[in-house]
Amino acid sequence: MDVALGLERVEEVTGLGLRSVRTAWAGLRTFAPDRSPVVGPWPEHPGFHFFAGQGGSGVESSPALAALGAAVVTGTPVPADIALGADQVAPVRAQM
Repeated sequence: MDVALGLERVEEVTGLGLRSVRTAWAGLRTFAPDRSPVVGPWPEHPGFHFFAGQGGSGVESSPALAALGAAVVTGTPVPADIALGADQVAPVRAQM
């Protein structure tokens, strides 16, 4: 479906007065202040783990971050071929 047709259909149903699309966005890109991923538990909420902050590199980084995240969640060692340590991506370092 093209954008113009989608806009027409939304207008027909809502009557919001939509005439054009000013911007378009393909998805959210999350970042921590230091621009590094955030993977690990949130201390104030046991059982809750973050897996965010991949920015625009989610497709490229997801295999390695998934392996790192699995190790963090299960309490097993981070695989030797993962260049990051759990402390480098821990949510508590992102608060600073």
